[in-house]
Amino acid sequence: MLHNHSLWTILTSTNAFDIIPSAVLNGNANPVSIISSQDDNASSSAGVVTILVTAVVGLFTSVVIFVHCVVAPQTKDKDVNRPKVIPIITPPCERIIEEAEQRNRRNGHENAGFLSKEAGFAPLQPPTMRLPTSHAAWDQLASDLPRLVQTQTVRETVTNGLPLLDASAAALADRYLQRAASILGLTAHVFVRMEGSEPLTLKYESHSEILPPALEVPWTIVCQRLGRPVPSLTYVDGVVANYRRSSNGNDLQLLIPTVGNREERAFIGVMIAINRQTTPILHQIIEAQRQVLAGDPAALKRTIRQLYSLLNKVTETLARQLHANRAHRAHIDPVLWTLTVANLGIPWVEGAVGAAGTAHPFFHMMDEFTGRAQYATGIGHEAQVVRATYPQHWRRFLAALREVSVPDYVAASRDPELRDLWAALVEGYRGSNDSGGGGGGGGGGGLLGFHRRKVFGFLAVSFRIGRSTTINGLGRRRRTEPWLEADQALEQARLERRQGPENDNLQKSHVVVPNSPPPPPPPTTKPLPISQLIVHNSPETGYWFAAQGRIYDATSFLTKHPGGDTVIALCSGQDVTESLAAVGHLSHPATRRKLDSFCIGALAPPPPGPALVPRKRYLAATALGFKAAEVENIHRTNFQILDGQLTGLDEARVLTPQKARHLQNARARLQDEYIPALAGLLEALRVEVSSRRSHRGGQPVDELVARLTAKRRRPETVVALFTDYATAVDMLHRDLRRLREVKELVATVLAAWEEDGGPEGFCVDVAHERRLLETTLDTLKRVATALVVLAER
Repeated sequence: MLHNHSLWTILTSTNAFDIIPSAVLNGNANPVSIISSQDDNASSSAGVVTILVTAVVGLFTSVVIFVHCVVAPQTKDKDVNRPKVIPIITPPCERIIEEAEQRNRRNGHENAGFLSKEAGFAPLQPPTMRLPTSHAAWDQLASDLPRLVQTQTVRETVTNGLPLLDASAAALADRYLQRAASILGLTAHVFVRMEGSEPLTLKYESHSEILPPALEVPWTIVCQRLGRPVPSLTYVDGVVANYRRSSNGNDLQLLIPTVGNREERAFIGVMIAINRQTTPILHQIIEAQRQVLAGDPAALKRTIRQLYSLLNKVTETLARQLHANRAHRAHIDPVLWTLTVANLGIPWVEGAVGAAGTAHPFFHMMDEFTGRAQYATGIGHEAQVVRATYPQHWRRFLAALREVSVPDYVAASRDPELRDLWAALVEGYRGSNDSGGGGGGGGGGGLLGFHRRKVFGFLAVSFRIGRSTTINGLGRRRRTEPWLEADQALEQARLERRQGPENDNLQKSHVVVPNSPPPPPPPTTKPLPISQLIVHNSPETGYWFAAQGRIYDATSFLTKHPGGDTVIALCSGQDVTESLAAVGHLSHPATRRKLDSFCIGALAPPPPGPALVPRKRYLAATALGFKAAEVENIHRTNFQILDGQLTGLDEARVLTPQKARHLQNARARLQDEYIPALAGLLEALRVEVSSRRSHRGGQPVDELVARLTAKRRRPETVVALFTDYATAVDMLHRDLRRLREVKELVATVLAAWEEDGGPEGFCVDVAHERRLLETTLDTLKRVATALVVLAER
């Protein structure tokens, strides 16, 4: 190593500085003039140039020696313990984000897709609050939507009062397109779904068959300019681009509320909250792919742990904010949600896909990251169709996620800790939630399983009160109860995500899915008969339900049930074994123990009897009793409609036109669907009773049932039955009394048979049995008469 004094010797021994004139070193002379003034004996300018070059080379050599001999050794001594610097690797998905940010800045708008490191899939720039004055009519329409829905004047206003505005690029700049798409799309769905009587399952070939030109024409142009193949209300329009933060940054404000009630704000707020939580997950996904490319398993483990924690926070958000119990301050009433939010997004054009939960970019991102390979189910196919309508940046980002496979890297690893961590993360996303996690906010189980349980509670209410399909068409086949059909479809989509070669090699030993525990021993109390079960379905009598041969009293749990009090009330007075099994309440040990704490006795079995006919007769009466309780429960939800807020403008004890329409539709459903169903079960029971010893006393019942089941043409002009609040209350109570009468009459039939039945079956005394059958037929006639009164229009 050379010391400083040795270097100084080297520098001073060089004559380079001596041969350069001082004027040049001081910057005071022009080199050209210096050259021209040299002595002629120096001979030529070439000699002068040689001198200058020699001087420069000498100076450069001195600097190199200084760096090599002094600076470099000292730097090496200082950095000997520093880790080696690894070049930063940019995964494809990160590159797509950076390109999206650059393009959006260059364009001055985010029409190609909200995508940035700062905001993830949410807007980076503040939203456009108003359109140019030339299109002020659309802004006015957007602000009027809740009032138009409340007064049921949407169709009249749009058809007769909305001008046909130019939506071309010459009239409407690109930066206004997203707001225009939200206004026109939401208005179109309000026009079709919030007014009128078209069935939710009715499909048209094109929008022009139902939408007026002032709405359909500009909506089509705007969607075309945004790159959408057909006009559609996308997830971006209704959720992602449809909110802003208040001045304090905490409160959510919808830019274009359709009804402005709590259910709309809360439900969209949950989806926006999840979108916000997607951003840190996106960052960790980028890091995971970077670590795979760098071959850094230690860093990948840290990232997977962080992802697992972030994923649990999403589950916690669902648990905390998507609350259906009316005792909860920020609850979402599933009845009001059905009539205002749920039905709004259902498309009406053949082949169109609505903005359901499958449209949330979070699920698409997680599917790609975890290596989903199958999309063969109905929901899987829908997810692919939805993705084709995504903005360009979103589609490119999701495609880029496939370019670096974390699942393949983990599957090829021999590191058991890495494989177990990855399996836990995948289970945290795809798992069934049978381990109980998520119900209280994370801590185990799977997000998709927890989401399925949450959805089940809402759909169990939604379908019971008349919803005929979901946004993505679930529940239309009616091979089983529609809410069970929807639940099975969600479960099939969840299981489909688990298929793929990358999952076959992963260790799943850490995933503990409990087996269904054996049913608890029968209670020691006297078995409770079905005649008592079906009458306990009201605030006056309490709320009982049966499952797996046991009866539970949920009255005290009504206001504590996380799934909501409405779903318990709707299920009361019935056997709900299938529904409880679907949501895992019968298989999860902790939930089962909680359930058993409300058990009040065993359900008395049907009388065995020496012959098949008495048992069949009892089962027919049971089916009628369960249906009567169910219809009564459904009718009670009409009071939630009457006294609830369907719009943010509704006042207490005021019957709005919107509420009147929904109550009218509910009564039409009672007469067209539920009463014929009850009549069919009544006829089945009558056949069983009359067949006993050729008894012919069922003719009067036959005639009444025939009147109930005959197809009747609906009058062209529907009489307005609900004209004011007081009239609505009176009519609802009158129908409730009739429905309660039907149920209680069936209960008396069951009770009479239960008293006569026993270990040896029904009594065989012919005279007594004939009197019992005559009494039964007389009761069934009273049931039929009550149904006839309910069926009167």
